[in-house]
Amino acid sequence: MKHEEHKQHGESPVVPAHTPFVRTAELADIQSAIDNEDCQAVILRYDTGQGASSILRRLAGDAGSTRAVMALHGTPSLSSVPYGALAPLLGEMKGDEVSLRTTVFRAVLAAMERNGGGLSGSGRRSLVIVDDAHAIDPATAELLVTLVLSGTIQLVASHRRNSRLPEPLPRLWSSGSAETLELGPLSREQGHEFCRAVLGAPVALPASWYFWSRSRGNPMLLKILLGEALDNGLLTQSRGTWVYHLGRRRVGRTLRDAVRQQIRGLSDAAEMALDLVALAEPISREVVEQVSGVDAVAELLGRSLIQEQRGVEPQLQLANPIYGEVIRQMVPPARSRILHDSLLGKLQAHPSGTDALLRRVSWAVDSGLEVSTDQLMRAALIACKLSQPTLALELLDHINGQDLTLRVRAVQARAHYMVGRYEQAAELLEDAFDQAESLDELLFGSLLRATTRLALGMPAASMEKDVARLLAAGERLKAAQPEQAATITEHVAQKAMLLELMKLSLDGDYGRMLPLITSVLSGGSGLSMEERRLNESIALAMDAERLCALGLASQSQARSAEAFAIEHSEVHDVFFIPEMIVFRQLTTALCSGDLNLAAKLLDQFFVDTGPVIITFGGGANVARGMGLIRQGQLGEALEALLPGIESLRDSDPQQLLGFCISMAAYAAAKLGRQDVAAGLIAEHRERPAMFLVTAHERAFMAAAREYQTHDGAGLAELQALAGSARIQQAPLLELNALAMAVELGDLGPVDRLLQICPTVEGAWSESILQICQRLHSGTDGAGPGPAAARLPKLKDAAQGRTTVFGTLPLLPHQLGAATGPSVAQGMPAKSGNILLTRREREITALVVEGFSDKEIAERLQLSVRTVEGHLYRCYAKMSISGRHEIIGHEWTLEPGT
Repeated sequence: MKHEEHKQHGESPVVPAHTPFVRTAELADIQSAIDNEDCQAVILRYDTGQGASSILRRLAGDAGSTRAVMALHGTPSLSSVPYGALAPLLGEMKGDEVSLRTTVFRAVLAAMERNGGGLSGSGRRSLVIVDDAHAIDPATAELLVTLVLSGTIQLVASHRRNSRLPEPLPRLWSSGSAETLELGPLSREQGHEFCRAVLGAPVALPASWYFWSRSRGNPMLLKILLGEALDNGLLTQSRGTWVYHLGRRRVGRTLRDAVRQQIRGLSDAAEMALDLVALAEPISREVVEQVSGVDAVAELLGRSLIQEQRGVEPQLQLANPIYGEVIRQMVPPARSRILHDSLLGKLQAHPSGTDALLRRVSWAVDSGLEVSTDQLMRAALIACKLSQPTLALELLDHINGQDLTLRVRAVQARAHYMVGRYEQAAELLEDAFDQAESLDELLFGSLLRATTRLALGMPAASMEKDVARLLAAGERLKAAQPEQAATITEHVAQKAMLLELMKLSLDGDYGRMLPLITSVLSGGSGLSMEERRLNESIALAMDAERLCALGLASQSQARSAEAFAIEHSEVHDVFFIPEMIVFRQLTTALCSGDLNLAAKLLDQFFVDTGPVIITFGGGANVARGMGLIRQGQLGEALEALLPGIESLRDSDPQQLLGFCISMAAYAAAKLGRQDVAAGLIAEHRERPAMFLVTAHERAFMAAAREYQTHDGAGLAELQALAGSARIQQAPLLELNALAMAVELGDLGPVDRLLQICPTVEGAWSESILQICQRLHSGTDGAGPGPAAARLPKLKDAAQGRTTVFGTLPLLPHQLGAATGPSVAQGMPAKSGNILLTRREREITALVVEGFSDKEIAERLQLSVRTVEGHLYRCYAKMSISGRHEIIGHEWTLEPGT
């Protein structure tokens, strides 16, 4: 690469050396394939850095105990030398002997015999493993194909996707002798395990998911990012758990070298095109082709360095955001400025979205150009919405002091809030109501102001003062601008109702919420479209919360979906609108027992949106922990919750720390881990939060204390919580408290549960109802007699794998720990968990979709015979006789190990 380097960088990152990570699922797929006598070869296709070499090394080690194994490695420098890949085996041969194919053939057989030791009589063919088979010479390739087709060896060869295999290796697949396996990016759960293996200690989910998202699941890049985060001090341990902090990232040498390796060999025109995309992405394909040429863009697409976004006007962006971070630092400032000036007119002629606006403003700032305050503020707000608070603050630093309006301060406050600096955020907004000189200034940060104060632990009652100050500010503006009095009155009244709704949400005063929600949704005719959409979204989200507390889960989810479907301008307001809505969706799903929906929401929001996981991702640990508790998997729940506590100490915008601690204390106490539970109980401090969460937090904490002391105080507290919920007309919360009381041995609430369970929707309520019906009728398996006589066996059952009130058991990957997609949308298995390999899952899924064996073979690049072999093994595992039984039934298929 011809770029100059204009910034100083530190040494290569140092990553702690711990147990190497191996992709066990993919390894199992290869082992399953070669265990099939009909499979003669496996071709493993990969992209650079995906861990193919580590898989093959482990395969060689594992297979070496049962058969002769010979490992070869393709090398570009020897790819034109006949039998160059076999050089380590031919060291004692003379030059003229190497040219004789039969002599080389005998030498290879002799080497396999030596490698096999005493395994030559095992009856199994020798296994030849070739790493980077695209770089072996044609003579070696021909010899290997001969050995495969003669039945002498089985072959496993890795092959980089953008390189061609030497002939005649491709003929193995076309003849049906080879199975092709595609090595893809790490799954999210694999990424988490990778981080844990590399760092040698528990890792908070937000941290591992963030690195997995940034690396696009590439193990090589993932390891480099971990090392650089350690070097930059952004990845630190808190009480034994690794936690990541958003901050300024510095690109180190190892990452630069890795990116250089990917882009080496580009033509000058393609290099310029790559610079343009990196500096201005997303950028119109037409613009890049005008500057660099059509062939240059085609070259980059062919190398998978960029990707095209289809739309009215095709846009280009880098295939991996990390490439952009590195390349932008490698482009000299002078070159960057020249490209910016030459492209300015073309870029202005093409419409750009929010991502492009942020990148172009950042590009202009980096090039030393003057950017207007309005553009800087808009770009900074977009950066906040894209969870890039550090960039937002850097952009705002370029605004002159006299231009630091309340809007600018509100964006600064959001950026500080996102990295857990709540005091600074609150300070920036403290006098916003009193200092506002326009309606826009008064409204812009009003919701964020209330949220920051709550994050500091201020009581819910303080929000009444906020409402009063907002209304007083409105009156002041009306006096100053009498011609706008009607507009100011309507806007301020609507915002005041939203603040009042936030207070009622904290109090759990659901009865008073409905009239306000109705007023917000039916009023606001004089508001702008953007303001009306904002208010409607928040009101609908609040209604979803209210409906959840009432036990109406389906209506709650419908309200949340309605709120989420409303589109908003990225620069209209500074509040966390999508995060607020999804938080309520997730809460409803977990409280009602819809764990599949909870997993889907985690996937779609926390993971797919990238950096947002660091700010709001503590909720991922909480959600996963609660889902596991609902399934009775207390050990796994505790393992998820303890790292979550450390993550929430760093950033807790939704005030979930107390809830997370309460569930961890409950799980630890119930498991008999008294020291852990005692420490968590002592540490617990309740802070203002959505009452739907607070009520569950209090119930879990009461149950934890009762499991610790067995003195009845926790039971009394649960009864009191149930009584309060009944007064509040919140049956879901009453059900939760009473269910925990019964779990602890108090069977008095059974009759009341029989009354309220039918009024609460969801799988969790249904499971409680079934248990209570058995308790009431004496058919709980403990025999006849009074309920108290059956108590000991109930308490014994509560100590087992599945709690008394657990929902139907779901697989762990359905709570956000997937190693692959569930084939049948998470339906319960007919006969327990069915362990299938990745390839078997792929084939079975296509059978369910109705594809024939031939069509499946074409889609997966397999022979029909191989597909049939996989299906026969699936039939045996499922205890069925044919494909018609797969199509006719729904299955939950657990990933193989």
